[in-house]
Amino acid sequence: MKSPENLKIIPRKLTIDLTEALKDKPYWLENDPVKTHFFNALQSAFPEGERMFIDSARDVRDRYSDQLSEELKEQIKLFIKQEAFHGVHHEEWNRALTERGYDKIATYSRWFREQRLLMKNRVPPLYRLAMTAAGEHFTAITARLNIHGDPGFMESVDRPFRDLILYHAIEEIEHKAVCFDLYQQAGGSYFTRVLGAVSFTFGMISHVRGIHIYLLKKDGLWNRETKKQARKEVWGRDGLVRKLLPDIIDYLRPGFHPWETDDRKWLLRDFSETLEEYGIEAPEYA
Repeated sequence: MKSPENLKIIPRKLTIDLTEALKDKPYWLENDPVKTHFFNALQSAFPEGERMFIDSARDVRDRYSDQLSEELKEQIKLFIKQEAFHGVHHEEWNRALTERGYDKIATYSRWFREQRLLMKNRVPPLYRLAMTAAGEHFTAITARLNIHGDPGFMESVDRPFRDLILYHAIEEIEHKAVCFDLYQQAGGSYFTRVLGAVSFTFGMISHVRGIHIYLLKKDGLWNRETKKQARKEVWGRDGLVRKLLPDIIDYLRPGFHPWETDDRKWLLRDFSETLEEYGIEAPEYA
């Protein structure tokens, strides 16, 4: 299995002012602090997370260059450009949160940076890439869920956050198999791929939970009611984990490949006007 022949990975530069948006709409997802802060927490680790993804892809590419196809090398270059732009958006998002008084976001960011650099120096590139491939699978299936699998979600998100989520969804889906293919062509084993996925999953859960609790505590909202709602939103019958679980399990299948499901047909169904407004280049397959 390989990427579609008509796949184009397009780095698009987008500017959105989240600082003013947070002033106007601090709870931008259904005016719900628990739901809003979950996504604030989820994205807060991404500036350094994106850099970790870039580091691992670049390090494996350089070490195993002779084993890689020219097509994949070009895709890696475009993947790095997309992720670099994404990292800037997440940094701006964190800065906007900090300006709203969530001071520990900056502390968390420094800690994430220290962990990234420690991993770069001490963890083998292929293992870091295994974690990255799992992370890219998570962002791609979350993008699909937000755009297609959870009817009404995008309509419940206030602009410009809706626009930023759409933009990221398009590019996460376009490059969803790049690190997976790089791992495969570099000779990564199935065992390490699964182990990397487990490491990524538990690390992400720990980080997001801690920051989610901090944000709600900062607002004076960490109480029995919000604790119950947070568990329900993440782990409940209609929670995020339950919705993503089939795709998470599918990733552990030995013969899995990200492009067994072509998500692109859902990307622009209702958002072409948004793309035009921001001058975002639309995928040609739409």
